[in-house]
Formats: sequence, structure tokens, C-alpha cells
Amino acid sequence: MLRHALTIAFALFAIGFSAPMPAAAHASEHGVLSANAQGDLVSLINAYRAANGLQQVSPNGALSAAAAWMAGDMAAKGYIGHVSSDGRSPTQRMSAFGYPATSMYIGEDLGAGYGAASAVLGGWQASAAHNAVLLNPNYNAIGVGLVYNASSTYKWYWAADFGGPGGVVKVLVPPAPQPAPAAKPAPQPLVRAAPAPRGSESEARVDIADPEAAADAAGLAAILRIDERRMAHLLAALARMGEL
Repeated sequence: MLRHALTIAFALFAIGFSAPMPAAAHASEHGVLSANAQGDLVSLINAYRAANGLQQVSPNGALSAAAAWMAGDMAAKGYIGHVSSDGRSPTQRMSAFGYPATSMYIGEDLGAGYGAASAVLGGWQASAAHNAVLLNPNYNAIGVGLVYNASSTYKWYWAADFGGPGGVVKVLVPPAPQPAPAAKPAPQPLVRAAPAPRGSESEARVDIADPEAAADAAGLAAILRIDERRMAHLLAALARMGEL
């Protein structure tokens, strides 16, 4: 089948027991715990996705069957890995249980050694690869498998299979920044002149000397002095003639 929208994301995680189940626990008790834990894990994953603005994932029968088979296979064979003991990939396993994995977005998180849904979710959240599967915006379906095997290495084995045709991320858009208020023009410096005292000039005066004008004035004065002397001689001569 043509893979027109296929994105695959797989991650696994395993730890040793931090709080092992009592050895006297009955298989039926483990079955009840397993069923409750699977529902708890779906609720916790959806709360985590909602907190990050993502669409919810709903339990899907085909994905649940594929995840349950994978958890049982790991518990029975004592391993943890995305290639099952029969050599199938997650895409092949999901397809075998009726999910159209070859034309959908799919992902898988695996875990071992966790006795509670909150514990395995915390382990996945602490790993970048696992967390990317939890927060993939393309998923809208999930199947969870959880199997307990007292004789195995990790006792508890988890599988979470995700799928979806694609989704929409809820983008939280911050409010548009408000334009900064226009800066007020800087005050211009003011120049104020004090009034001039009465009887004085309000503006300073500058005397400029003109050498040519001074020479012309001196020449004119000399001519006037010469004319004055000639007139005096003329008057004196006339006076003498009158006496004669």
C-alpha cells in the first residue's frame, strides 16, 4: 500500500525494579493492576498532551491488540526492542492486527521495569526520543499493552502504540506587541536675552576703519585749508587796493 502519510517514531526504555511487587502476589491481582494501569496511562498521556496544546488520543482496538501482543512477547521472551521476536517491525505488527499503519502516522514507546503508569510515563518524558512520540501532533489513536511476568528480568513490560491520519497543533499565539508610544521630541534649548538697561544700546556696536575713506577725508581737508589761505590773500589784496 502506498505510504502517503507515513511517519514512524519508536523508542524504548527499561529500568530495574525500584519497588518490586511482593512475591506472593497472585496472577489475578496482576491482571487487575494491569487493566487499571493501562487506562491510567491513557489518561495521563492525554493530560500531558492537553497541557501542551495537542489533540487527545482515543483507545483504538487494533492498536490495543498490537500493543498487548508486543508486551506479552517481550515478557515471555525476556527482551525489550521494537523488532519483535518473530522479526516484525511495529508497522508490520500494527498492520497484522488491522490498523492501516502503512498509510498512517504511527509511533511506539516501550518500557520495562515500571510498576505504575505514572512511573513509565515519567521515564518516557525524561527521554527526548520517547517524549517526541508522546507529543507528536499527528496522533489521535492509542493502544496500550502491559504484561507482568514474575520470572522475567523486568517483571513489567509496557507497549504504547500510536496512530493517526494527521492532526493540528494548537498553537498558542502570544498577543501582538503593542507599538511603543511615539517618542516626544526633545525640548529645544531656549535662548533668552535680558533686556538692555535704559539709556544704553541694546546691541553691541563694532567700529570698522576704512583706510581709503580716511585718506580721502584728509585730502579734502588739505584742499579746504589751501582754499582758505588763498581767500585770505585775496581779501588782503583787495583791502590794500581799496586803500590805494
